Amino acid sequence: MDIRRRPFKNKRLNREINVMKLLRRLCAIALSLFFVSCASVSVRDVTRNSPPLPTRIPEKVFVAPFSFSAKSIRVDRRGVDLAAFKEGLQMRMTKGLVPRLAKFVPAVEEVPSGTRLPRGNYWVVTGNFDRVSQGSRFLRAFIGLGAGGTKMETTVAVYDLSKSAPHAFLRIRTTGGSNITQGIAGVATFPISGPMALTNVFNALDGVRSGVTFDAVRTSREVTAAISEYLVQQGALPEEKASKPKRLGEPFNRLELTVPAAAN
Repeated sequence: MDIRRRPFKNKRLNREINVMKLLRRLCAIALSLFFVSCASVSVRDVTRNSPPLPTRIPEKVFVAPFSFSAKSIRVDRRGVDLAAFKEGLQMRMTKGLVPRLAKFVPAVEEVPSGTRLPRGNYWVVTGNFDRVSQGSRFLRAFIGLGAGGTKMETTVAVYDLSKSAPHAFLRIRTTGGSNITQGIAGVATFPISGPMALTNVFNALDGVRSGVTFDAVRTSREVTAAISEYLVQQGALPEEKASKPKRLGEPFNRLELTVPAAAN
């Protein structure tokens, strides 16, 4: 046996092992990019209205459908289809708020618009879609980097029902949208960036599946976090049980793994 060949074989084996490790890491990165949405919703500001401000956790929170501002919707639907789209967006927001709020208050109930509500230690959460733009799935998937991205802005009002007339004591404004990463066109950068360029394939898939229904879910999460933060500030909720809302301008550092049943 020629022992002088052993070092050569060992070096070649080490190179093969290193290549396999690199490929496994690239696959892990690509897989994570597939599941993590390239979208973000932030709380623009939170305003407390004139006193009195409630300082107790409400016995129940009612969630009413959000309204729409005139000419605030930019989608490719009209007539019956547009009405169905609005109703679906209202439902998505409500269904996102109810289970999240239930983590901080004893009871949460979804109510139709115009429902006559009881007086007592109760709150009402409702709001308005100030801006909804569905963007372009094709541009999100092919180009990315903001092209064809969705946009959603809301104003949320929280009412206290402990007095004879409902009192809006908290206003929360949110803004956000989807698609800040490069689309499938980024694969063309393979000669420069190498295998990492292939992750743009997964960005393209994310661009196709993202939409304003995803934005509504993310908005409900940030609104709930802002309400829980208010309860902490009033001493009604322990800080460790609350969520921290993402403020506008803060870096996005949370993974979005919730996939709604359908996206628009």
